[in-house]
Amino acid sequence: MKRKVWMARAVLISLAAAVIASGCKTAPEKRPAWDPQSSENAAFLNPESKSKDLYHVLLTSDNYIVSQMESTDTIERKKDDGGDKYISSEIKKFDTIEEQREGVYSVWLYPDSGRISKIRPQQPTYLVEIDEVILQDLQRWEFKSPSNKTVYPTKFDVKYRVVLRKSLSDEEIIKQLRERMKEGS
Repeated sequence: MKRKVWMARAVLISLAAAVIASGCKTAPEKRPAWDPQSSENAAFLNPESKSKDLYHVLLTSDNYIVSQMESTDTIERKKDDGGDKYISSEIKKFDTIEEQREGVYSVWLYPDSGRISKIRPQQPTYLVEIDEVILQDLQRWEFKSPSNKTVYPTKFDVKYRVVLRKSLSDEEIIKQLRERMKEGS
């Protein structure tokens, strides 16, 4: 047990040292609300070429946007605004760095009910905590057929783009890390 506490402290101290070493002493500038029309995000949500992914999801701490690429007459994601807001709030916990990551996840459905059978990461974001949030998000999705027939396709890919934005100053991040270290001991 002591070793785990020691390891957690070592990780937090090294993270704090990295933040200090980055040389950024001022708070980040206040940014306007996220703009879905930015060129990168717009290109992600509406790709010009035919996408092999059925859904594209743009996920930030204040927005959750789903774009369906094709098969709109045979499959539809059921709306869940409360769940979408919850997942965005989960991403807010990671807004300590400036980062954009994309990941692809395969989804299999039961054709008669539209419920998820299994989910497999094909291309993770390589941020373990973010990948866990994405899997949690996909597990809550439900599908239906607009024509009240069987849901099709029953296997497809969902591509996520997660945009993290640094929202705290370095001093505030270090303060949070110290509080977490105290809680761990």
